[in-house]
Amino acid sequence: MKIKTWLLIAFVVISIQSKLYSQTSGNYVILTTLSDTTDAYYDAVRIIRDYRNAEVITYNPANVNAVLTSLTIAQPRYVAIVLKPIELDINLVRRILIMSTNLDSDPFSDFSYGFITGATAQDAVDFVNNIIYAETNHIEDYPLNVGGYAASSLNFVYPANGDYMQYLNPPSANCIYMETNDNNSGHDFFMNNTGYMQYNKVLDIGHNGDPHMLWLFEGGNTDPVPAVWNYDPAKIEDPAYVRVGLSSYDIATLDLYPAVAFNGACHSGEPKKVMIEGDIAATFGDTQGYVQFYTMSDTFSFALAILKTGITGYFAPCGANNANDQGEDMYNAFLYNEPLGDIHKRSNDGVVMGFLGNRPNLKIYTQGEYFYGCDVLLSGNFNPANYSGACYMLGGKANRIYFGDPLFNPYQNNHSTQLNLASAAIDSVNETTLNINLTYYKPDASVAYFPAWDKFHFGNTRIYLPVDLPEYCQQITGFSVLSASGAYDLVIHAEEDFDSKKILHIEVDIPNDMYDEIDYDISFQVNYLNTVGNPVSMINDDPGLSVFPNPGNGDFNLLFDAENVNDFTLRVVNTLGQVKYSEDVKKANKSVVLPLNLSELAKGVYQLQLIYNDKTMQKTIIVGEH
Repeated sequence: MKIKTWLLIAFVVISIQSKLYSQTSGNYVILTTLSDTTDAYYDAVRIIRDYRNAEVITYNPANVNAVLTSLTIAQPRYVAIVLKPIELDINLVRRILIMSTNLDSDPFSDFSYGFITGATAQDAVDFVNNIIYAETNHIEDYPLNVGGYAASSLNFVYPANGDYMQYLNPPSANCIYMETNDNNSGHDFFMNNTGYMQYNKVLDIGHNGDPHMLWLFEGGNTDPVPAVWNYDPAKIEDPAYVRVGLSSYDIATLDLYPAVAFNGACHSGEPKKVMIEGDIAATFGDTQGYVQFYTMSDTFSFALAILKTGITGYFAPCGANNANDQGEDMYNAFLYNEPLGDIHKRSNDGVVMGFLGNRPNLKIYTQGEYFYGCDVLLSGNFNPANYSGACYMLGGKANRIYFGDPLFNPYQNNHSTQLNLASAAIDSVNETTLNINLTYYKPDASVAYFPAWDKFHFGNTRIYLPVDLPEYCQQITGFSVLSASGAYDLVIHAEEDFDSKKILHIEVDIPNDMYDEIDYDISFQVNYLNTVGNPVSMINDDPGLSVFPNPGNGDFNLLFDAENVNDFTLRVVNTLGQVKYSEDVKKANKSVVLPLNLSELAKGVYQLQLIYNDKTMQKTIIVGEH
């Protein structure tokens, strides 16, 4: 068990409290399944609660959506999810992702989050304390030493970076490559060179494995010796059926503090309860198409083992994934100067864009069901059958998980402008129109490799940029391409209200090879509702509801026409779902005119709702400067 000295922890927390809280943009909430405060796991809750001045909300993992009301009231910016490892599986990861998008009307996650757990309550406490120790000792100033490992055809240590990391100029960078064969030479080579894994700030690890180990055996999932066996839970941890690999038992022996680990191996983030898919049949058995959940022993779990090694964060998939998702997580950690919870939110944003800017809709698995098919479901105008990579890649990105404190920011001093491939310039055309010119330059992969693969749609190059819009651009009414320097397969745009900003996410999928040098630009025209000089604007969402300004008193008269309505409720709701005004109204005739004073509403976007007979009529109202 790797843990630093904690004799002064109470003093340290108090002495830096004001600095830490100033890092928080908005509220910090702890979501926990632990309602019993005498449970030993609750100590992890207390430590984070006191350190981040957090509000604690309990929830039931079997009914995640039930906590939406509490979260909507709390309006968290960061959420630490503290739970026992048996409660965390692929279904919970997907339910949390989907739930996180439902605090407002846009399809993106409305808060950044990370998971806290451990094989034992003490392991969970140690994990939290290692993060606090690193932060209070200024991990941001720690040298950017890079370590890692991967399977290969030869045993060797590669002492340099051939990708974008070269622009960050790490003082030390070493990757242990291990030979794939059945004689354990790769495994033994790693164990003889574990010194390269120590004293690193980042670990780049993977990329072909399962919940127990990195695979180093020959034949992979298709032709191993002995052959793949039919699923039998008694065989999974039986030494007689063990294949060659770098396992949880090996990683548990290491001291990896203060590194954050980024793992691309499939299922390497499943801490206890494994949903067995065909990609791990060689080591967990062939389920013949039936959904099987298997509960690992604590020591057999790679995730629980690495969380005990002193690491301060862990990105990994709780299910299958594509290893390039790991590369994107790691790249984003250095591209954006943000806490690691926000880096994980960037991954969730990528899921939304994979769904063409629609809210994610993902398969939830049931024990014993027969299932062959796509784990990515229809959503809005998105149909996974129309895109080559959606059914095989998009669900994997949704499986990505971050273990750690969402406000932890160890890489705030490790950034370079040379990592910025895309940039945008905004030109105002008139009071309701602006143009965005997006430019993109990526060097050839022989110069520096950048993760730019359009995995989900057409399989070539993905250009992506979130653009912060001017504050007067409250709601987009039109988006179109003006010009492009080359061909494109797909253009996606989606709006997000987040952290007091209006963000326009833009993705352009182009047919260029992602390994080639690419110099590309594309311009868009954006039409929007302008709130400057126009206190209230309206969009005619529902023709049955009319709103007329009354210049005599500054109120707004509402007129609606509906049969068989004796009473109704009038509400004004903001984009976060908070009710800003509510009134129950009795109606004696077919039509009614009511005055509504909006002078108390702050600038922003609201839904004016009339609710009757379980039906809702609504208008979108844009309130500008009064």
